[in-house]
Amino acid sequence: MKKLAGFTLGLMLSLASFAQIKIHSHNDYTHAKPLLQAYAYQVYEIEVDIFLIGDSLIVAHSKKDKDLTRTINAMYLDPIANWTKDDAKRGVKTNYGFRLMIDLKDSWSDVYPVLRREIEKYGKLFDKGKDKNAIQIVMSGNRPADSLYHKFPSWVYFDGLPNINYAKADLKRVTMISDNFAAYSKWKGVGEIPAADKLKLKKVIDQAHRLNKPMRFWGAPDTQECWQQLADLGADIINTDKIVECKTYFEHK
Repeated sequence: MKKLAGFTLGLMLSLASFAQIKIHSHNDYTHAKPLLQAYAYQVYEIEVDIFLIGDSLIVAHSKKDKDLTRTINAMYLDPIANWTKDDAKRGVKTNYGFRLMIDLKDSWSDVYPVLRREIEKYGKLFDKGKDKNAIQIVMSGNRPADSLYHKFPSWVYFDGLPNINYAKADLKRVTMISDNFAAYSKWKGVGEIPAADKLKLKKVIDQAHRLNKPMRFWGAPDTQECWQQLADLGADIINTDKIVECKTYFEHK
């Protein structure tokens, strides 16, 4: 009976941790005010794509639209560091709990050494392993083998994938489970999701929750109908390019 009670309490706490919908600012650097708008609306996660060009980490959707002045330092890391320093002087915390997702568009073996050098310039600011109040860095895109996750420095966390049997030590470095919405449904975001698609989506959401991880779908229709139906199915993080509309929608429901 005690075991059952403990399991029930644990399940309730797990479900409660996913109860509040979180907003993921997809390709944040393409927005009118990169970083600033996402921060002002206190989104849960801010996503930035990077390429290695020469010895610099350039923020871009593809190498065709690169701008060598748009480095990850200039657009994200330096502003966050400066805000933190200024706020500390005023006795204010900059970090309300947001995460910075870095989507590696070039090979892990090429990008990671350069990214590590740049991140570690900021000391504990981005190292959740050394400071519980640090801004968490989450790696997505081209990642190493999942069996190696636990071997990386304490600031390195990963965006997880479904249907992987993560070892316990590696799972600790996984912040969420993410997958392509199109792998489960061709629905365009108007009306109801087909019942068969709902079952497929619900199955992978439940799998993530059994790992005590939140679930995010990328590539889903960016409509109110889709946001709501994903939330109703139990998805925890809404991936959107419309952060103001999405945040406002859930706050005023």
